[in-house]
Amino acid sequence: MSDFLSVCTPFQWSFILLVFILFLFLWVYRMVVYLQPIRAKNLAPKRADDTLPSVSVVLCATNEYKELRRTLPILLQQEYPCYEVVVVNDRSLDNSEILLSVLQEQYPHLQVRTTSTDDRFGRSPSIALGMGIRAAKYDVILCIEADCHVKDTQWIRSMALFYNQEKEIVLGHTTYQKSPMWKRCDLFMHALHYMGRAANGRPYTGVGSNVLFKKSLFYDHNGFNVRLTRVHAPLRVFIAAVSNKRNCAICTLPSGVTHSRLKINCRLWKLHRRITKRSISMSPKGPKVPMLAETTVRLLFYLSIGLAFFLFFHSSPQLCIFFGSMLVIRQISVLTLYLRVKKKLNDRGMTLALLFWDFIFPVVNLRRIFR
Repeated sequence: MSDFLSVCTPFQWSFILLVFILFLFLWVYRMVVYLQPIRAKNLAPKRADDTLPSVSVVLCATNEYKELRRTLPILLQQEYPCYEVVVVNDRSLDNSEILLSVLQEQYPHLQVRTTSTDDRFGRSPSIALGMGIRAAKYDVILCIEADCHVKDTQWIRSMALFYNQEKEIVLGHTTYQKSPMWKRCDLFMHALHYMGRAANGRPYTGVGSNVLFKKSLFYDHNGFNVRLTRVHAPLRVFIAAVSNKRNCAICTLPSGVTHSRLKINCRLWKLHRRITKRSISMSPKGPKVPMLAETTVRLLFYLSIGLAFFLFFHSSPQLCIFFGSMLVIRQISVLTLYLRVKKKLNDRGMTLALLFWDFIFPVVNLRRIFR
């Protein structure tokens, strides 16, 4: 190996140095950002029941009778000392109202609000969500969407464990196991990034299907203002506006994960990308520059490896072995990271797809940033 390095040309040395710098940057970024959700699991405090906050779970539903029938029973049977469930029946025309009336008789901690079907009151999802938050009688709000379900009666406890006087926002994870594989990979990578950034004190968004926050934040920032009501996920943009380096925590306990039954199509995926861009722009210290840097470096790394094989395959096979080894090390580290995070977040499948997506993600992410 030493003999091989001694005969490298200046151009080859420059190429080796370039690829090594790119590789080192990606390794450091992985350690600083993407590994944070794994480390955060060990920070879950042990708290007695009398130290846990009273929680209002808020859920909005429009013609979601089948989903409510699956979601509400476990929500109403959570093992938590003091909580309520607030369901906003938003202009539903199915049997949701009947179902909610029956459940109210059985569970006194279920509270129901109904929005008007009159178009004069608007059709923005933020109206129903705002109604549910205002109707909540407790100071801590935990939001979930109708198409999501929880598999554990410890869901509320898992999210509330990370809430305290300093940490007024807790971000959770949502899986999308009914969606196409490549869209699941993109959403998983996005979750890994925003949770890692939040763990480092630089939050910029969350998911409306699993987020806990202090109710006063909603009033202090005048609820969902005009800019927020124009998007279909007001909570994500709201979290971007109210979060800062001191008031945000993440929950990566398996029992704190929600599971969406929604099948993400191309229209919803493009909407998700637009909302992410809006969240980045509204965050006081948005991650656009770090995201752009990491995405660009990842793209340059893979292009450089490909170019190295093209340039040196015949003239310097040993150099190709060297670059191939770096690629293998990179992929092993990525695979290890994904396996560990997937296990912590209880997100099954897509292991090999994530390895393939690691090559495509830079192009998709650059389009998300600039479009």
